[in-house]
This record gives sequence, C-alpha cells and structure tokens, in this order.
Amino acid sequence: MTTERTAATATRSRTIPLGPCLIAFFVGATVLSAWFLIRPLHSPFASLGYYHPPAAFTATYAFNKAANLLFVPYALALFAWWRGQRVAFRWILGGAVLLHVMVVLAPPPGTQDVNQYLFYGRMWVVHHFNPYVVQPAAPRALNMDPWFTTWIKWPTQTSVYGPVWTLLTAGVVAVAGNSHSVAYVAMKLVVLALDLFTMWMIVVAARDAERDGSEVERFGAGFGLLVYAWNPLILLTVPLAGLADVALAAGLTAAYVARRRGHPWVTTVLLTLASLVKIYAVVALLLHLVVTVRQRGWRRAGAHTALAGGLAVAAFAPFWAGLATFTGLLHVAGLTNHSLAGTVQRVLTPALRVVGVPGPYRIAGDVVRWVGTGLLIWSAVWVTARAKEDRDVWRGAVLILSVYFLVTPWFLYWYLVAPIALLALMPRDRLMPATITASGTLLITTAFWPWLLAQIIEVTLRYAPPLYVYARLGRRRTGTVGAAPVVDAPGPGVEPLPTPASPGGASLARDATAAR
Repeated sequence: MTTERTAATATRSRTIPLGPCLIAFFVGATVLSAWFLIRPLHSPFASLGYYHPPAAFTATYAFNKAANLLFVPYALALFAWWRGQRVAFRWILGGAVLLHVMVVLAPPPGTQDVNQYLFYGRMWVVHHFNPYVVQPAAPRALNMDPWFTTWIKWPTQTSVYGPVWTLLTAGVVAVAGNSHSVAYVAMKLVVLALDLFTMWMIVVAARDAERDGSEVERFGAGFGLLVYAWNPLILLTVPLAGLADVALAAGLTAAYVARRRGHPWVTTVLLTLASLVKIYAVVALLLHLVVTVRQRGWRRAGAHTALAGGLAVAAFAPFWAGLATFTGLLHVAGLTNHSLAGTVQRVLTPALRVVGVPGPYRIAGDVVRWVGTGLLIWSAVWVTARAKEDRDVWRGAVLILSVYFLVTPWFLYWYLVAPIALLALMPRDRLMPATITASGTLLITTAFWPWLLAQIIEVTLRYAPPLYVYARLGRRRTGTVGAAPVVDAPGPGVEPLPTPASPGGASLARDATAAR
C-alpha cells in the first residue's frame, strides 16, 4: 500500500497542473482577441467604418507566431487532461464559448475568403450570374460592383464551394441587401451558429459514450471541447476568419451522432449536405454507404445512394452548366503552394532542368499529382476493404483525408478543421495526437534566401513532427493512443479519477461524470 501511494504521489508531482495551463491560454487568447477587435479602429481607413477594406490583403499567416505561442499552454493542457487532471466541465464549456464569441465580430486579419463567399452569393442573387461558370472580374456589371472593387482577392476564380454553401451565402446576401457590413456580420453569425452546433455535437457524442460504457468516457466531453474549441487553429479559422470548413465540422459531427444513435437516413442526409459544401467530405459519405452495404445489404444501400444523388441534383440544379460547373475545382487542382507535395514539385524542378527535361516545372507537377493520386486511390481502396463497422466510417474518413492533405499540392491549414472536430469524438484514435500536432506545426513559416532551402526547412518543421508522432504511436497497441492510463491526479476542486484496474473501477462512469 505504501509503495502504491508513493508511486501515485510521484506521478502526481510529475503531472502538469491543468488549471494554470487553461488560465494562461485564456489570458493569451483574450489579449490576442482584443488586438483583433481594436486594430480596425487604428487603421488609416478607420473613418470609412469599422468594417472598412484593408489597406492591403494581409498574409494568410499574418498572426501565426502569436497562435504558435498559444499552442504551448494548449498542448500542456491536453497533456494534463490525458494524465488525469480535471476541472469542472462548466469552465471548459464556458471558456470555449467565450473564446469563440469574443472574436466573431472582428474583421479577419488574414484570409479574406468570407468576402469571396459573399460575392459569389451576390453574383447569383443581385446580378443573376452563375458563380460556377462566370469569373467575378469578367462582366462589367460585376467588376463595377463596390463589393468587387473593395473586397475580392480572387477576381478570376469561379466558385470552388458546393451549392449548399453558395445557397447559404446567397440567402445571407438577400437578407443584408446592399450593405456589405450587414452581410459580413450576418455571415459571421451563421458561422458562429455552426461552430456552437459542432461543440454541442461533441458534448452529445461524449454523453452517449458515457451511457454506453465506452472507454471514451475516461476523456469525456471536456477533452473533446479542449481538442476542438480551445485549439488556436480553430479560433483563427472559424469564429475569426469565418471559413466554410466549419460547415463540414458541423455536418460530420452530427452525422457521427446520428449514425451512433441508429439513424442511418439522417446520416446520409447530413453527409450529403457536408459533401455539397466542400467536395472532400464525400469520403465519409462513400464509407457510410460501403458499411451500409455490408450491414444492411445492397437494396438498402441503393436507397441511401438514391437519396444522396437526389439531394445533389436538387442542390446543383440552379447552377448546373454541365462539366463547366466544375471549372473552379479543376483550376484549384492545378495550383501549388507550400504544401508537402508542392515542395516536392519545386525540388524536382531543378533536377529535371539539369537533365534537360523540357518544361521541368510542369513535368514535376504532373509527377507529383500522378503519384499523389495513386497513393490516394490506394489508401481509399485499403480503407474501403476494411470498413465493416460504424467506427470504420469515421476513422477511415480521417485517414483518407490525412493522405489527401499530404499528397495535394494545394493545402491550407484550415483544411484540418473538420478532421479535428471529428477526432474530438475519438480520443483513442491514433490520428488524434498527430492531427493536433499538425494543427500547430502547419502554422510555422520560414523565409530567407535561398528561398527553396527556406521552403524545405519550413515543410520539414510543419510535417515531420506529426508524422513522427503518428509513427511512434504505431509501435504501441493497435487502436490506442498512448500507453499511459488516466492517473490518480485530481484537478482543481475535482475528485481524483480511479484507474480501470483500481478497486473503484466499477464506479468510473459515475465519478467521471461528476468530474465533468
């Protein structure tokens, strides 16, 4: 008994306290939020109104260093929770909601995609142009529109977003009229509603797991909210930037809950709607249909497929222009940025030039895309062949998306929003810690001469840590993340949680619920 008590005391002394980590994070995030809110008042264009156009479109990574600083207390808080520390659930939930509400009305300091969404909606509602086939800069009626001349960053890019998102933004524009500020605030409030809905689904899923006696209850709703709502990347991209990826997070988490509760038809509708916001959500829909085939037969799966197809036809009907409807997607597929695959393309280019290959940059891009497509197809086939249970739908979807993010030449850090939300429901998944690591490292930037060397170092710093975490966890037991159990280390004002092997293990669900 003395030995066990000594070991417990030693473990507790090595455990990082959760409360101070959360306080440090909240203070830092509040200071940063205050800067975002006050900054427009000190702009040279402040006389034009609070939501005035920026002097120049700021860089996508303009505030990445501040966000990376926030990842220090964030990572320590997650580790403390993993080691058994707890605080009352009301503090986790209240802090999450307050963090998101604080920045929702601030102008985005980085990406201006929310303004692009609104203009696509305005093209359709006000000017009666199809945003999927007409470039914003093409017709004179559009390029003379004050919303275009002031806010648009991609003047020749047709819409790459699904029709559900375009219809949503069109509805916002119709309500707002000619006021861009009103439209912006309305759009941000819609995003906040989807954001809060995602948090709610994370809580609901955790409560369902508790009732089912799942081992997920050892982590609970508090951990899920920490993973998603307290993540600095989520704060920058969802309530602050107002990006469409939050709709995917809401759709996927709701579908997870619906399928777990035995509502396959609702799951089909939700996954279809998510796929009609951004195309890469379709992987979850396809896996859902595959598992439906294996559990309920071809006839039932065919009915679900018909429902998904009918919803897609209805959503695309107002915009359909044949294959030209997908011009924007095809254009983006040919772009390259500082992604892993994009860096490989840039490294291959001088090597091909040395050996005399004509058009080396184009050939390098073709090689990267063909190899990447092959890896993506292989991963999809591998996952599909093993998809037999409900959990395989979600784990498989995250795995395929992870491969896609690695092999696509065009990648932006907010693509992780939906996977982070989904993994918040699956704390024992091996991809969860790797994805959380990536949410921090993908914000790292380096810039110096020679530029290619700087990009190689940048990509190494971004991708090596999450890949290392994933590989290291692969050496441990299949289907678990980390060998460390939840230790007997109480959080501020919270009773300690018993480990599964302790005499109090039978009361784990009751004690865990009280702690949350």
